[in-house]
Amino acid sequence: MKILIILFLSFNAIGSIIPPNNLKIPKSVKSNINEMKFNQLIDSVVLAYNDEIPSYGAKEFIVNRFWEDERVNASSGKKNGNFILNIYGGLARYSPVSEDAFKLILCHEMGHLIGGAPTWKPFNDASSEGQADYFATLKCFRRIHLNSQLQKPTNRIHPTALVKCEQFHQSEFDKNLCYKSSLAQESLSRTIKELADLTELPDFDTKDPYVRMFTIFNGYPNPQCRLDTMFAGSLCSNDIFEKMDLKLYNKGNCHSFKSDPIETLRPKCWYVEREDI
Repeated sequence: MKILIILFLSFNAIGSIIPPNNLKIPKSVKSNINEMKFNQLIDSVVLAYNDEIPSYGAKEFIVNRFWEDERVNASSGKKNGNFILNIYGGLARYSPVSEDAFKLILCHEMGHLIGGAPTWKPFNDASSEGQADYFATLKCFRRIHLNSQLQKPTNRIHPTALVKCEQFHQSEFDKNLCYKSSLAQESLSRTIKELADLTELPDFDTKDPYVRMFTIFNGYPNPQCRLDTMFAGSLCSNDIFEKMDLKLYNKGNCHSFKSDPIETLRPKCWYVEREDI
């Protein structure tokens, strides 16, 4: 198994959810996501937050749509007071990436910008990888589908995801959105597995048993822990419009200090709970 370490210096650099890779997929390759769909999917995420971004202190929200770029990646960062998203066409053309996984990747990158605490150290101006994963399903993926007419997906839903989505959500809309999110999480897990050359695929039935003594502020939790985190976010039913905070660890999140169910909390495999003061 390869050990992947990607440093994200949020004050001046760019971070990414996708492992470093040398894949190049030219625009001539036919895929499920063409250029029009590429832009539509980006719009679904950007338009959901565009008006809100200035309230987080951004001078400008810059979205770079590099359709012709062959790289299999996307990234985000903060520089000179600007919030930046970079999305590359090679990612959209990579066959394991479904449309919903593509949106989930964009939601993760938005999470680095506005996903709240815990944050990367020492600059504390961008959300950590684990928090960006949690934000992606807790807030962003739910928010961009808020006005959608959702039905239960026809794809096979993992039995555990099916049971948990039914357990933690009441309305048919929320259940269907949770199912949809779980399929996106599986697609993203397969993508990371292939790009990182992992031997095992993360699974909803295989929870990461590790209990951290210290929160992972800088760097990635392991792949199973990341799936656990995203799934927990999709089960938390907190208000999708409540803003997160770079200093307050519990604002907007499910947490045990208000007796939220353990399945909805940020997992102990990367996060150690703390009470906001």
